[in-house]
Amino acid sequence: MVLLKTFWDTRGDLQLNDQVRRETELHNERVNKNREILKRLIDCVLFLGKQELSFRGHDESAESRNRGNYVELLSFLAESNTDLHYHLSTNKVFTGTSGKIQNDLIYAIAEVLGEEIKMEIKKAPFVAVMVDETTDVGNVAQLSFFLRYVTDTGVKERFVRFEDVTSGKRADDIAALIFRFLEEVNDFCDTIERERCQFSQVYEDTARISSGPSARRGPRTAQGDLRAYYQQLHSNILDNILCQIRNRFQDHEKLMFLSLLDPQHFQTYRKKFPQTAFSNLTQSHGTLFDLSRLKTELT
Repeated sequence: MVLLKTFWDTRGDLQLNDQVRRETELHNERVNKNREILKRLIDCVLFLGKQELSFRGHDESAESRNRGNYVELLSFLAESNTDLHYHLSTNKVFTGTSGKIQNDLIYAIAEVLGEEIKMEIKKAPFVAVMVDETTDVGNVAQLSFFLRYVTDTGVKERFVRFEDVTSGKRADDIAALIFRFLEEVNDFCDTIERERCQFSQVYEDTARISSGPSARRGPRTAQGDLRAYYQQLHSNILDNILCQIRNRFQDHEKLMFLSLLDPQHFQTYRKKFPQTAFSNLTQSHGTLFDLSRLKTELT
């Protein structure tokens, strides 16, 4: 009796373990298929974002001839992907084509890209914050924020986000948005390695295209923040100095022929004639001289 009971318990345990194992395998298989489906959804979002194409369609119903780029791209991929086709045609709970799911995927990808940008900024010795103003087709004024920095692979310019400025277009409102963004960047820099991050502010006059008149906005800096003002002033002074130097010495190559007048070199002209200086004289003032006679006298 003892041996029979022990034998029965052992067989029951084996059957139970085998059932658990099969359930686990089926569960893992479903998880892997769901992950592959989610990868295809993410691929569609990445593709449309890279190509700067719209996601939603005016009519996304099953009877519509154009359900939008996102749904149409998924349908195109499903033609060569059996699992994706089965998922889109049979799943009634989660298909991944609703507007809410599209937005959730966009926000999730944007968060991952933001973390990647932060990791690149962490390694960058210099970071520049660039701000530009644009107006979309709906005549909505918005600020676009960019980060520009240098990595081991070269210069990177990353778009961060848009800020709607329709409700506040005054210089004070725009300046507040810019300085708020700078504070966010500086706060992140404080959490990593502040001594390695040097931020520069790039000011650029931008024009906003709209159908109606708009008040002209002048430059604006935070109260008490003189560093940006002096930095811009220093840049303007340096730019003027460089322009004056360029204008003064831009024709110095045309004066190369003056070396022909150096009497210390007359004795060497017979052995090695200064053809470069003579050609320079020919190009700049050739009509004023008898060049053949001058060359004979020099040699």
